[in-house]
Parts: sequence; structure tokens; C-alpha cells
Amino acid sequence: MNASAVLLGLLLSTVAATHDNNVEWNGLSHIDWLDRRPICPVDGETFDVLVQCYTYDLTAVRVRVDDGTVTWVDAHWSHHVGPYDVWVATVPATASDTLSYYIELTDGTETDYLSVTGMSDDVPTDGGWVLDYDTVSHAPIGATLTSQGAAFKVWAPSASSASVRGQFNGWGETTLNSDGNYWWGHASGAQDYQNYKFYFSGTSWQQDARFRTYNPNDNSNSIIRDPLAYEWGDQGFTPPAFEDMVIYELHVGTFSGKNDGTGDRMGRYRDVVDRHLDHLVWLGVNVVQLMPVAEFNGYNSWGYNPTNQWGVEESYAESAPSSPDDLKYMIDRLHEAGIAVVHDVVYNHFSFDGNYMWWYDGGQIYFDDPAVSTPWGSQADFDRWEVQDYIADNPIYWLDEYHMDGIRMDATQYMRNTAMFPGGQPSGWALMQRVNAAIDRRAVHKISIAEELPNTTAITNPSGGGFDAQWHDSFVDNVRQEITDARYGAAGVEVWKIRDAINDSSYPDKAKLVRYVEAHDEAGNEQRLPYTFDSDPLSVWAKGRCKLAQGLAMLAPGIPMFFQGGEWLEETYFDSQYANRLDWNKATSRSAFTLYFHDLIRVRRSNCSMRANAGFNVHHTNDTDNVIAFHRWDLSGNQTLVVASLNNSDLSNYRIGFPSAGTWYEILNSQASAYDGNGVGNGGQVVTEAVAWDGLSNSAVLTIPQMGLLVFRYEDPPGRYPDLDFDGDVDLHDYALLQQQVGVQGCGLDADFNEDARVNAGDVAELVWNLTGPN
Repeated sequence: MNASAVLLGLLLSTVAATHDNNVEWNGLSHIDWLDRRPICPVDGETFDVLVQCYTYDLTAVRVRVDDGTVTWVDAHWSHHVGPYDVWVATVPATASDTLSYYIELTDGTETDYLSVTGMSDDVPTDGGWVLDYDTVSHAPIGATLTSQGAAFKVWAPSASSASVRGQFNGWGETTLNSDGNYWWGHASGAQDYQNYKFYFSGTSWQQDARFRTYNPNDNSNSIIRDPLAYEWGDQGFTPPAFEDMVIYELHVGTFSGKNDGTGDRMGRYRDVVDRHLDHLVWLGVNVVQLMPVAEFNGYNSWGYNPTNQWGVEESYAESAPSSPDDLKYMIDRLHEAGIAVVHDVVYNHFSFDGNYMWWYDGGQIYFDDPAVSTPWGSQADFDRWEVQDYIADNPIYWLDEYHMDGIRMDATQYMRNTAMFPGGQPSGWALMQRVNAAIDRRAVHKISIAEELPNTTAITNPSGGGFDAQWHDSFVDNVRQEITDARYGAAGVEVWKIRDAINDSSYPDKAKLVRYVEAHDEAGNEQRLPYTFDSDPLSVWAKGRCKLAQGLAMLAPGIPMFFQGGEWLEETYFDSQYANRLDWNKATSRSAFTLYFHDLIRVRRSNCSMRANAGFNVHHTNDTDNVIAFHRWDLSGNQTLVVASLNNSDLSNYRIGFPSAGTWYEILNSQASAYDGNGVGNGGQVVTEAVAWDGLSNSAVLTIPQMGLLVFRYEDPPGRYPDLDFDGDVDLHDYALLQQQVGVQGCGLDADFNEDARVNAGDVAELVWNLTGPN
């Protein structure tokens, strides 16, 4: 067995639970449109039932099957998915036209049940999940390949008739059956990649509201795609703990395509990883937040004009039919490199243009009449349960089928509070709660982030919106404003505003805040940082202030985030147009600035004290000299101290309080000559004196460079590795898996593997050290 396998076994064993005679309801799920294999059984064939529970929670699982005769089928443990176990029971073939089942779950002496209406202590009386092989009414909504063709299901309560027409029936009609609300049926011989449309009331052709992709070159036909066809290579990947996340916001269409060998075209899913994965790995980011990739109107877009929440945007793919697999390929490669993927979802409105769901089946079923308006388009009718299903099922679809690791929900204020509902919209609140409850049950290790501007604590409160975190607008506003004010001298700068933004006592749990100084809105509205901070975007002033601002976002408590191109001082305003693509020549020509980002992220991830919710104290605020300092610590003894100066001049003989006596190593200086700075600093370390200062018992006299950010670490120089000798050959994939496991238990890494994309024994040894301590 090689070293990586040994270590992975060790790491997994540290997170194992014990059986406690208590079935954990919060971790149990069986979603019928996801958790059967095949997804839509037909003609009485055998099928598997998948059940998900917390790791090692259950001692036994059985499925009660009733096809006229009751049979109990034992399930077996199959595999892990993050902090969950997946159990599988194989239901035998039947000659009956119908079949129903529910699930029995046992942990030692306790037995509970999971059925179509949820969990119960007693035997369910709701009839369980029902499969009707005559009508295929058990099919998921949309198009689902079966062993004999494809099943179709659509919500169309206003239609008097419905059929599906496509390449599989020569564009004739396969009639669908109805219960007055949904329509369903089966088309024998239908295959992957074939085109189709629904046909309502004998007059209206319509796209599938849940298509996975569509054909823009042939009447916008929907395309059948097999969700299980892609062969994933990310087994064992777990996203980093929320406290350890470093987020990189990325727009697929403009991230690549200029001076990077793609042939000078717009970017695609595959380009992100085939062209630039090494860059992301080298930077050290562990989360990529994708701007929306659900189907939007047109070809060049920021993504916030959705026409369909379930389709994968085809303009980012090699071809429209390949959209789902191209997106999966990108996510798979990112996962293999240890990088999680968060998807920006837009549920507060649909696009003004191209909204084919408007009067979808002849009636206004998806929207209010009159419409509830937002500044960007009409809001869906959140009061209708079927519309809530359409939205609430969608995050689980992205997290499960596409292996995404979280969502960022756009403009949540417009879901809970609109012009029609100025006092708050109860159905909007309920929908957000439903979305987050579903994520917490199915994927508690995956993050949900709200864009709630202005901020309200209710959005991250479990009894409010239930999100894990939210973008922190007072941080971005105050840090940008005060550093901008520094352009005009020290007199107008109010450093206390940065202090208050860092402290923000409304959020004692700082992991609930995503801190940034530039996201797509700032970058896309003529507020790119370099031009904000100086009229010359490449001046020493622009460089110094950008490094300072990004450093504060990275090292303050909270989850740090930055926008594509920020790592090389990108001054071109963001837009989705051809001319606004990132210029990859700058990654080389501005390598000193990019090196700063690499080292800044390394400091953030290699020090436990820098975790999102680790201890902090803003102990020094000077509005005369424009200096702020804060101490960060964790329970293991790791201590760091950050000093930031907004002053346009170097400061010498400047005394700062330090919390502990001894040597503090200067592990980062934003104005180091290696980062194209003026080289002013403290020679790599300072030794404190027993002089009380800033409310602390010790202090040191510093030299603080202009617009400088300094980070000191207490008596802990970098480069400590246990002396371990591994015989096995460990590759980057193995290391990424190990890194993710450490991210759950430890606090990050300080290894050099990303310098040359090779892993050595020291790198792996350090992961064990981070988790278990020196051997």
C-alpha cells in the first residue's frame, strides 16, 4: 500500500462516528428523482434504492417493497459522499403493474422509517413511494432516459392535452397522460442527445422547463441527456471546511481566451482547467465561485438573465449537446486539484428577454398575474407549490448531479422584499428556508451564501433565511472608501470605520461573512481597484493600495474572496464582451503582484489563527497616522499579528502592542521588493519589549512601509516538517484528496507542492503534522 493510501485511511478514521442507538434524522435522505438506479425504472425491472445517512450512523437498512406481496430487501453499505454513507438495496423485478416502497433505518436498538412524507418513529401509513409501470407517473420532471427509451413529465395544468414530439418519433406525437396537473408518458427508442419538445393543447410547441441543454440552432429544441453517463474522477473529494475557504470568483466566458493559446475566442468550461488549472493551484485558492452558468438569454452575459434554472449554458461549451459534460469535466478537474466549486444561482427573477416560461402552457403558471417585478425581470410565483419545487429542487440538482460544492444566491433581498411586498414576502422567506433546509439535510458540508445587500442578520439566522454565510457589504464599502480617501492625505482617513467593519458585532460568528474588496459588481461598474485607488492603475500608489486592500480582505476574520484578475492588478473593467476577456500576458508581466497573492493566500491557509472564525482583537487604531493592527489566534497556540498602514509615507519607530513576549517573525510584507514594493520592513523579525502598549503587556517598535501590510507570526518560523520517510510515490491527485481531509480537521497547509505540481514526502508529512501534531 502506498503512502497516500495509508494516510487517507488514517485521516478518514479520525472523522468516524460511533453507533449510539439514535437514528440521526437530519442526515437522512432518499430523493426519488435522484436516488434510484435506473432513475426511472420501467416494465417491472429490477432497480436500486439509494439511501444517504451520516457516516456510521446506521447499523442496518431495509426497504419494504409491496407489489401485491410484501418483501423486505436488505441494503448494504456502498460508499462515502463527504460526511455521509450511501446504502443500496436492490429491489427485484416484478410482474405487477405497480409497486410501492418505504425504508426502515436502524441504529442499534432504535428503528425509524423514511417514506414519501418524511421521517417517522412508527410504520408509515402514507403508502410510500409508488411506481406505476403502466403510466410511468413516477418519472422525474423533464426527460429521463430509461432502459427502453425515455420517460417524460411536465407540469402544465392549463393545457387541455399534451404530447412529446422529437427525433425518436419522427416529430410525430407520443401522447402523455395526466392527473390534471402533470403530464407523463414514455417514448420507446428515445436516445441520448436526441431533440424534443412538448406540444400543448394541439397548438403550442414548448421547450422543457427542466431541460439539461437545448439546441439553439434548431428551433431551440430541448435535448435529452443522460445524467449518469459522465465518468467522474473526483471520488473522495470533500470541500474545505467553511472556515478554511479562500474563494476566487470566476466568469467562464471571459476568464480565458486572450493571449492564452485558445485561438483568441471567448472562454469555455474546458478552457478553465485545460488552460489555467495550474494557475489556480499555484495561487492556492481552494474554492472557485462560478458566475451563473444556468441557461441565460443570448451569448454574452454576466449570467444574471436566466431563462431556465436547470439547463447548462451552452455558449460556454464545445457544442450545445456537450454542455452538461463539459461543465462536469471542469468541475471534475478542479476537484482533482483540491478546488471546490460554488455556483451563483439566480432565483429572484427571470430574464426580460427570451423568457419562454411566460404563459408556458397557455396559462400564467410560473408567474403572478399581474407580474411581481424586480429591476431585472419578473419574479416567479413563489406562492405556488409547483414553482417552489422548481426552484427548491434546483440547488440539490447542481450539488448532486454536477458535484458542485455550494451555492451563492443572487439578490436575496428581492426574494423576500419587493415593491409588491415592501414589508416582506412570506413565501420568499419560506422558499429560502426550504432551499437551505434541503442543503443541510442532503449536503451539510456544502455551503450556501446569500447576496443580501444591505446586510441583515436574519438572512443567516436558522429561523430566517438559513444561509451559512452572506457577502459583507459594510466591509467592502468601508475598506474601499478609506483607502480611496488616503489618496488625498491622512487627514480625511477614518481608520475606525475599517475597525468597525472588521469587528461587526452583529455577526459573532465571522464564518457567516464573506469579506472582499472587489467582486463582479465593483469590477463591472467602473470600480476596478487600480483605477479606484489612483488615476494611473500601474502607479506605486495603485499597487500599494491594492495589495493593502486585498490583504485586509484575506486576513481579517471571515471567508475571503477576490475576483478574477485581481491577482495581477487587472484594470480592464469587467464585462462579458469579447474585448473584456482577461489578458493572460499580465500574469507574466505583473508576476511580482501575482506572487504577492500566492504568498498572501499561503499565509492565510497555513496559519490556524487565520481561519474565518479564529480569535481576533483589533487592538490598535490610529486615525492620525492611519494605522490599524489586529491580533489573531487559535487554541493550538498559533498567533499572528497584522499591521496595516493607509499612510502614504513610511513610518519609523512606530510602536505596536504585541500579546506575547518573544520573537515575532515577519512572514509577509506587502511592500517587499519581491512584490515590486519599496523594500522597507523589519528584516524578517522583531523582538518584543516589556513595555505595555495598546492594552497589551508587550510591544515592539516597527518600521511600517507606506500603504503597507505586515504579518508577524509568533515564535514559529515557516518550514517545520517532521522527518518522515515514505517509500510510496504520491501524486498531485493523492495530495489533493489528503489536503481536503486535513481541511476538515486541521487548518490548512504550508507546503511547496504547488510550486512545481509535484508532491514530495515533506508535503505529505506536513499534512499529518497539521492534523496530528509532530511525530
